[in-house]
Amino acid sequence: MAQCQDNQRNLVNGGEGHSLSFRRNNKQMTALARLKFVILGWAGASVFFTAVLEISELGHKPLGFALYSNAVHFALWTLTLPLFVQCTRRFPLKEPKRIRNAGILLILIAAVALLVDFTHWAIVYSTYFPNRSSLPTFRTMLGSDLFWFLPNEILIGIVVVTAIEGWQVLKDLQAERMRAMDLERQLAVSRLEALQMQLHPHFLFNTLHTVAGLTVEDPATARRMVIALGDLLRSTLKENDNRMRTLAEELEYSDLYLGIEKLRLGDRLLLNYEIEPGATRALVPQFLLQPLFENAIRHGASRMTGPCEICFCACCKSGTLNIMIRNDGPKCAPGSALPRFGVGLTNTMDRLQIHYGERHTFLYSDRPEGGVKIEISIPYSEAGDGAGARGLRQAQQEIRAAAPTIGYN
Repeated sequence: MAQCQDNQRNLVNGGEGHSLSFRRNNKQMTALARLKFVILGWAGASVFFTAVLEISELGHKPLGFALYSNAVHFALWTLTLPLFVQCTRRFPLKEPKRIRNAGILLILIAAVALLVDFTHWAIVYSTYFPNRSSLPTFRTMLGSDLFWFLPNEILIGIVVVTAIEGWQVLKDLQAERMRAMDLERQLAVSRLEALQMQLHPHFLFNTLHTVAGLTVEDPATARRMVIALGDLLRSTLKENDNRMRTLAEELEYSDLYLGIEKLRLGDRLLLNYEIEPGATRALVPQFLLQPLFENAIRHGASRMTGPCEICFCACCKSGTLNIMIRNDGPKCAPGSALPRFGVGLTNTMDRLQIHYGERHTFLYSDRPEGGVKIEISIPYSEAGDGAGARGLRQAQQEIRAAAPTIGYN
């Protein structure tokens, strides 16, 4: 027991270590992306304003000096970004202190603009300044240019703060969207689990009712049905964590249920399968077929004294998996009301809606010769291609949409 607890503790610690490593790498990648963005912004601003300067009336300045001066200028503004980021977080432009915080940020912008303007010309004058003949001293240059460019510096500071504030608003919107998507995903998963829990008791009660009816008439068959029911329940519990499985696996599970009904109905139940080989690899929602077969038997074979054929067809076409199940049964009277679906079919339609949204069809029609035909089409996907997970994520946005496409003929 102690060894088992140690192993579990090591697994947990190892998982946390991998999680921390992933978060650290993700932060490093994000910091690198931000650095690249800042460098590109600095280079773009320097080139752009140099071009503007050259085509304006101030274009008498040498191109090299204009480019160098702008590069130093916007490099200084780039260095102020961390300060402005912290200040916008400390004094956000939100209610109820929006006006107060805007005034504080404006004073800060003016102070930083004055410092940037002074530092910019100090660096340029002491390194590369070709106009020393007209401005022989740094003090002379400050008197003529410092306050002349200060309004422009304040305007640049306002633009920087506005851009940072807009970026923060965008991040907040993205975070809110991610939270909403996560809530929708949790809602979809919860609904799937609730529907699955609803389906199991419904099937179990129906089967136990059948077994109870045979305990007096045919005890031997009733015992075999109980054994088959145990195998079916074990398969259900074993697959409980999977929400999608291949059509072949779903047919294997349905065969356990059909075996129980075969014991009850004997030769009256005839099964006919027409399945393309490629369709067996398609992913379908778990427990999709069993309610369809149950509906076909309860409203077909159980109401007939003679043989009843149930035909199941599956094929793939243009990225779509098409499933059809039809059964013999009593003829419906002309002009009869539309059928009221029971728990099984209603449950199936709800789970298809959650998995696929509006990207599926569910067609229910009465056959002229008697019986019913159900046709389902869903997007084709195989294990490992991620299409099933994408389908569930896309369906999260359609959970509140109208009911799935259902046709009656």
